[in-house]
Amino acid sequence: MFNQKGGCGKTMLSMQLAASFGLRGHRTLLVDMDKQGTSTIWAGQSEDEHPYPATVISLAPLREKLIGEISRHAAENDLILIDCPPAIESSIPWAALNVSDLALIPVIPVMDNVWASREAKELARRAMSENPDLQTYCVPMNYRRGNVFKVGTELLEADTEIPLIDQGLQQRNAYGESQMYGTSVHGLSKSSAATKEVEELSRVVLAKLGIEDVKKGAKPRATKRKEVA
Repeated sequence: MFNQKGGCGKTMLSMQLAASFGLRGHRTLLVDMDKQGTSTIWAGQSEDEHPYPATVISLAPLREKLIGEISRHAAENDLILIDCPPAIESSIPWAALNVSDLALIPVIPVMDNVWASREAKELARRAMSENPDLQTYCVPMNYRRGNVFKVGTELLEADTEIPLIDQGLQQRNAYGESQMYGTSVHGLSKSSAATKEVEELSRVVLAKLGIEDVKKGAKPRATKRKEVA
């Protein structure tokens, strides 16, 4: 997950997907590369009897040297997600993109976010020339109905090289509430609208990675390692 614009939903997307993957039975590691450590703090808010359903660690001090450390975690994890810092000029997103299978650019479909996403897309295009296996998509975040969001969405959909995933995360109170309790939206309600849209996005991402979906409650099993920046 990467984008140079702060507040676009990188950490929210990372944490909700990581939880969904973990609850599906995939052994999931989320690597927090933002020096603010939001993902790490978030997971740390969980109660001992209800731990966060994915492992969250901070490797931010390692910067671009994160790759060697991540490789040491590969054997015991099925999916590795990397929450990059909001800075394209940082060496971290470039390093992550060069070893990842899938890159997700969270974008709020309003004009300033759409304009800012151009830099992230340019970095992705450069990375795809170096890493031919890399897939890159934009993910609509924190959106709702209205002409502003409609126009922003249409502009993002017009890019066929880095397309917009149909499923995203709408503006819902449940996402903010899940941070307060150190959980994902699944921990608040398994049947809420927020949980349903996270689950749908999770299925889309797994399909793009070519990973067989695992039913909730299933025991973790070994699969081909995948890294998501």
